[in-house]
Amino acid sequence: MTHSGDPWTTSGMKDKNKQHEAPFRAFLTELVQKPSEHAKFMNMLSLLEHMGSRKIMVSQMNRHETMDLDTLQHLAEEARHAFFFKRQAERMAGHALDGWVDENTMHRKPAMMYFGRLDAGISKRVTGDDPSDLDNQAYPWVSLIIELRACWIYHIYHEVLDKSDVTLSLKSLLAEEDKHLAEMFEMVGENTAFLQELCDYETALFGKLWSQFQSSMDIAEAA
Repeated sequence: MTHSGDPWTTSGMKDKNKQHEAPFRAFLTELVQKPSEHAKFMNMLSLLEHMGSRKIMVSQMNRHETMDLDTLQHLAEEARHAFFFKRQAERMAGHALDGWVDENTMHRKPAMMYFGRLDAGISKRVTGDDPSDLDNQAYPWVSLIIELRACWIYHIYHEVLDKSDVTLSLKSLLAEEDKHLAEMFEMVGENTAFLQELCDYETALFGKLWSQFQSSMDIAEAA
């Protein structure tokens, strides 16, 4: 089904996050000049991409006979994005960053809490025809909201990197994430009111995660 509009306009994502854009861009502009901290940030992105790929796998476990090629490709690409950020983080750090632990992952616990609450909160809000299959029915909604946030972050990140001296391009990754966003919007985007409700919910959760970044920035500046 083809929907009028686009996911950004329909969800109101950019307007809802206008207050965060300038400070987040400033944070990234400063971050990319600090290789060790930049590496921890990328390892956090790797963690979130890994959690995203795992979410797809778990939610689709009961669809072995019906899983389509697009969903399998989505799963593979999210796992590859986790690998991409892990590899780039290790290149930036100059050494291995085994796993995702507090010592090598920026705001690991708040990031995991953000993702967990987002997944659980959206899943709870989805009401489908088959109560035993709600995890699968929530999948496109969870994915759509996650893709909106991922694309919001990565587009800003890409612009900052492009203006910096750091040799790192997100162009290919962004193309895949934009494709995922369009696919998820095509699946469920006609329900505008529900999409905006979920976007409000995610924006509030992101605000709490972003406050952790701001607190650490304030501490670093005061030190």
